[in-house]
Formats: sequence, structure tokens, C-alpha cells
Amino acid sequence: FYIMIVVLLFGAFAGLMITSQASPIAQNLIGMDPQNAALAVSILALFNTAGRIASGTLSDKIGTPNTLAITFTLSAAALLLMTQCQTGSSALFLLCISLVGFGFGSIMGVYPGFTAQQFGSAHNSVNYGIMFIGFALAGAIGPTMMGQIRGITGQYQPAFLISAGLNLLGLGAILCFKKRLSPVRK
Repeated sequence: FYIMIVVLLFGAFAGLMITSQASPIAQNLIGMDPQNAALAVSILALFNTAGRIASGTLSDKIGTPNTLAITFTLSAAALLLMTQCQTGSSALFLLCISLVGFGFGSIMGVYPGFTAQQFGSAHNSVNYGIMFIGFALAGAIGPTMMGQIRGITGQYQPAFLISAGLNLLGLGAILCFKKRLSPVRK
């Protein structure tokens, strides 16, 4: 349970942090006008949706822990790449937020089923509700941290690095889960 809630916290952290700040990042870091920044947020949302669909299919084929490991790896890579974004790097920025959105959608898409796999489906609505504490914590901490770091440093990049680090910790946690605690499943 504890590993799973930490995995959800770290997995939702980047998605909620970037989703909450995508338009300001696009405008302040990349130099997009408000209309293109809004378009960037829409692209992020589309990839979030695609992640939910694709990860469900992938999870059925290779298992949820493997799907989550891939998700954490892609999201960490995208966040590290985001540290290279600067004025005029719209294509790189869109690629990065697309990958973060895809990863966020992937985690949110597989977690209800993952919870049922581990704790049974009889009480999944209650079990997933408890597991959702990880999401709530990510929603409170991620966007707040991003705003505070931006306010203190005047930059977004330190928050991207912290979030990438949390994704790598999430990857380690899911690999630990897979190796030690997972029942005999893919």
C-alpha cells in the first residue's frame, strides 16, 4: 500500500505541476502569446487523454508495473529536457509537455485497475479512494512548489529538476514493488 501511494504521488506530481502552470510557462519561459499558450494547454490535454487509453492497452499486454516504469522513464526524460527550454523553443516545449501529459494520463488511467489487482475488486471504490490520497498530496504540493520556486528563483527549471528526480524515485519505487511485493502477475 505505502509503495503504491508513493508511486501515485510521484506519478501525479509532474502532471499536476505542469498542467497547472502550462500557460504561464509557455508565455514566460517560451515567449508564446496567450492564444498559442492556450493551444499548448490543449495539446497537453489531448496527450493526457491519449495516455489514459494507450496505457490501459499496454498494461494489459506487459503488466501495470512495467507500464508505470516506462511512464516514469518518459516523464523524467521530458522534465529533464524541459530544463533546456527557452524563449523560442516552442517545438521542444510542446514535445515535453506532451510527454508529461501522456505520462500523467497513463498513471491516472491504470491506477484504479492496479489498485483492484493488488487489493481485490470487492471494495475497489473505497480502496482507490484511499489510494487517491497520493493524488491529492501531489495536487497540493506540485503546483504550490512550482509557484514558490518560480517566485524565489525567477525560473521554472529547478522545479522541472525536482519533478524529474521524483519521477526517478517513482521509477525506483515501482521497480522495488515489482521485485518484492507484487503477486505473481506480469
